[in-house]
Amino acid sequence: MSPTPPDPAQYTRAPVMTLEGGITLCRVLAESCPKSMPASVKKAQKRLTEVAEAAQVAYTMRRKALGKGGEEDSRPVDRAGDNSWGALRGRLQAYTLLPAETYPDAKRAGEILASLFGEAGLSFLTESYPEQYAIADSVLRRLDGEGFAVDLDRIAGKEFLENVRTQHVAYGKMVAGVLQREAALSEDLGEHVRAIGQEIVDYATKVLATIERDKPATITAARTALRPLDAFREATQRRPRSSGDADGAPPASPEGA
Repeated sequence: MSPTPPDPAQYTRAPVMTLEGGITLCRVLAESCPKSMPASVKKAQKRLTEVAEAAQVAYTMRRKALGKGGEEDSRPVDRAGDNSWGALRGRLQAYTLLPAETYPDAKRAGEILASLFGEAGLSFLTESYPEQYAIADSVLRRLDGEGFAVDLDRIAGKEFLENVRTQHVAYGKMVAGVLQREAALSEDLGEHVRAIGQEIVDYATKVLATIERDKPATITAARTALRPLDAFREATQRRPRSSGDADGAPPASPEGA
């Protein structure tokens, strides 16, 4: 007796799933694809792997972002950076108060102070972390480009500029972390769930298209290819569903956007 073909109506919609479940289902479907399947199915199989990998990367970034400290971890680095600039500028300001007739570098201190900080002074330290870093970086580049470093080391003491450079490197790493965290937290994981659902439906459609009712082997191959999807759907129907996962990726089907 010839095996019964799968009911196409059962595969027109993706199962309700979380992001983690969708990733796992895509991978199991791809691994279970019979080698006898034609190129059209193999292409859909490859897309399952690709969409699962993209979702895994986004999910991993989200988990890392949630695991990292937020504003509390950034503040000490910000404070150290602010203090380094404040100390350097304060040192220059103090030197300008010395009598230029006796201490010629008093005049040079005033010139460097005006060139690097101008009337705005340290107001850039109140900007957002990325903006502050960009402005501080431009000040350092101008400082090096105009040859102020030697004079600063002589006037202020090399420790002051050295500290600015050290804190600036740490500040840059902190800003990079902040931007990566914001990017990870702003990405809509629900979009990945929907993309996974679309690829699963496309894969199932391609598999069903290989069935020839007068060739039992094609029916068996199709059932083998779709068995993980059938098992996943049955398992999720047996257990109660939560309203969504902890990372903001609600259970969804492609049409449920």
